[in-house]
Amino acid sequence: MRGIEMQTIVYDCEILKAVPSQFSYCEKGIKYCSGWSDHARMGISVIGVYDYAEDRYHVFCEDNKAEFEALCRSRDLFVGFNSIPFDNALISATSGWFCPPEEKCYDLLRETWIAAGLEPTFSRKTHGGFGLAAICETNFGKSKTGNGALAPVEWQRGKVGSVVNYCLNDVWLTKRLFDAVLAGSAITNPKDQGKLTLRKPG
Repeated sequence: MRGIEMQTIVYDCEILKAVPSQFSYCEKGIKYCSGWSDHARMGISVIGVYDYAEDRYHVFCEDNKAEFEALCRSRDLFVGFNSIPFDNALISATSGWFCPPEEKCYDLLRETWIAAGLEPTFSRKTHGGFGLAAICETNFGKSKTGNGALAPVEWQRGKVGSVVNYCLNDVWLTKRLFDAVLAGSAITNPKDQGKLTLRKPG
């Protein structure tokens, strides 16, 4: 295993409170935040992690969040998908969770946009169509097993295992994409079927 992998984790967060804009009504008994930018009120239900050094997956919730910090402090590269503007913002706004430093983060969505000749920040006019599901379906024939907007509803309904499985599947998909980057393999653009070569970290 190469040195960079030994210092790398792949991570993904699921939110605790639902986002009302994703539903036609607010379901009785379900707690909501005010929208996708309301990171302070979303809360974290689970963070899924793949650790290259140990070649294993981890699940972190409120009861073992100190272990997430300990793992992060022992690693130097943090890989996610849309992780800098969303996951990191969520972690930073949620009390008691350690946030990976942005300078040590590698955001695969941002790198995909750059490889496609786009700016590294989202614009509705140009940046749509590069979701994790679209990229992984196009390149690996694999997709997400759920919906991030529905995950907090399922969590609050007590379907904890389903949400954890959904989160870890997203981590697995993100890892597959990062493995392709490490191997120097071009990925297929889901929008036009062209080839994209993402920058390697380091």
